[in-house]
Amino acid sequence: MTASLGRKNPYLSDSCIKTSIYAHYENLTQVLETYNDLADKFVNMRYGAAVTDPGRRHPDLILVQVFKAEGFGFTYLSPEDFDLAADHVMLPSLQYAKADANDPEARRELAYDFLWRYFNKPQGKSYFRDNVRWIVAAAAREKFLDEAAAGKMPRVIEVSRKPSDGGIVIRDAREYLEHPGYPLALVVGKPQHGGGEAKFYESREAYEAAAQAKPSQESWLPQIVYRLYQATPSVVMGIPTPGEKGQMSVECRALSFGRPAKLVDRAK
Repeated sequence: MTASLGRKNPYLSDSCIKTSIYAHYENLTQVLETYNDLADKFVNMRYGAAVTDPGRRHPDLILVQVFKAEGFGFTYLSPEDFDLAADHVMLPSLQYAKADANDPEARRELAYDFLWRYFNKPQGKSYFRDNVRWIVAAAAREKFLDEAAAGKMPRVIEVSRKPSDGGIVIRDAREYLEHPGYPLALVVGKPQHGGGEAKFYESREAYEAAAQAKPSQESWLPQIVYRLYQATPSVVMGIPTPGEKGQMSVECRALSFGRPAKLVDRAK
């Protein structure tokens, strides 16, 4: 399933974008009061009057390919974690734009507009890791609202540019559940921290080329994963951690998404 976003939304001005993203930092008290008022309204609106299936209502991972083979991998550990991330953007923006929280089209326009603006200027000073995580959560929630209501939210969602016309695609990335034996994505971070920067590999050859290149500040995780593992699930996360004697090591987590996957140590 895909959603192509190709136009700006008339609901929000640049000042509204800035205010919505930073509201909980600049005026936390006001936002908390607004949050309590709007949150009750969101419960029924978010998934319909009644959830037909209490199954999966959140993605495990949202992969964001901002540039070719580069972007982010954001983890969400529960429906509450996912909704909290999305609401960081949606609740203040609904209030600021005076939009009806019960209007699916208004919510969708707001969420997609944040995403469109980010992709148009991803290196802008207004964007940092956490608010990009919130923005993609809001867009994915609106895109897969019906699936969430049915308890069938995709486990992995990908957000990327559409090659044909430069629009933005939000899709169910089922290929990440197939586990070809090498990482399709490597994410610097850990699930409990929400993820982080990511590199993407469209083939085993692309992964092995990156893994055999000289490590740098921009690319060091593929070299470590390749040295440690002969076979991996489709997504591996890694984060530097201090060792007992002050030396640095890397903690790796392989994500299987509940599907059969191999993690095979490389012979020494």
